[in-house]
Amino acid sequence: MDWAYTVFVESAVWICLLVLCYGISLRIASASQQHVLLHPIVVTTTLLLVLTQIIEPDVARVMGHLDLVQWLLGPLTVGLALPVYKQLPVLRRMGIKVVLPIMVGGIFAPLSAWSVLYFLGTDVAWQMTMLTKSITTPFAMDTATMLGGIAGLAAVFNIVTGVIVVMTLPMVNHILRIHGDQASGLMLGVLGHGIGTSKAVLLSEQAGAFASLALCVNGVVTAMALSFLFG
Repeated sequence: MDWAYTVFVESAVWICLLVLCYGISLRIASASQQHVLLHPIVVTTTLLLVLTQIIEPDVARVMGHLDLVQWLLGPLTVGLALPVYKQLPVLRRMGIKVVLPIMVGGIFAPLSAWSVLYFLGTDVAWQMTMLTKSITTPFAMDTATMLGGIAGLAAVFNIVTGVIVVMTLPMVNHILRIHGDQASGLMLGVLGHGIGTSKAVLLSEQAGAFASLALCVNGVVTAMALSFLFG
C-alpha cells in the first residue's frame, strides 16, 4: 500500500512539473512571437530533460510516471478531426487533388530518409525507427516498437523533423511560388506532423484543416503500411 501511494505521489509530481514546464514554454513562445526554435514542444522537452538530470536521472522511470500523459496523446490526435470536419465541403470538392499529394509525400519522405541510413550501414533498429519520422508521435512510437525500432528515438526524430519543416516552409513556398493555405497546410501536415500542424493552425483555419487531414491520413496509412511490410 505504501509503495502504491509513493508511486501515485511521484507520478502526480512529475505530471505537475510537466504542466508547469509547458506553461513556461507557452510564455516563451509568445514572447518570441512563435519562433520555431522556441516551439512549446521543444522547450518543454528541454526543461523536462534538465529536471530529470537534477531530480531523477533514470529517464525510463520518469516516463513511467508520465504514462497517463502519453495515453492522452491518442484522444488529442483524434481531436484534430474537428477542423477537418469544418472544411469537409472543400475537401469533398478537391477529392484526389488532396489525397494524392498526401500519399506521395507520405511514401517519399520516410523512404528517402531511410535510404540514407541503409546505404550508410546503420543499425537496423535505427533504420526501422527512421521510417516513422513523418507520422505523428503516438503512431510513430507504437509503430517503431512494432517494427523493432526505438520508441523514444522515434519521438526525437518527429520533433527534429517537425522543426526543420516549419523552418524551411517559407523558403520552399518562395522557391516554388506557393501562396495558398491549402498547399501549405498539406505540406505541414504530411512532413511536419504535430509541430507542422500547430504551425498551420496559426496560419489560418483552412491551413489547419488541411494539415490535420494530412497528418491523420498519412499517420494511419503509413503506420498500417509499415506494419504490413515489416511487422
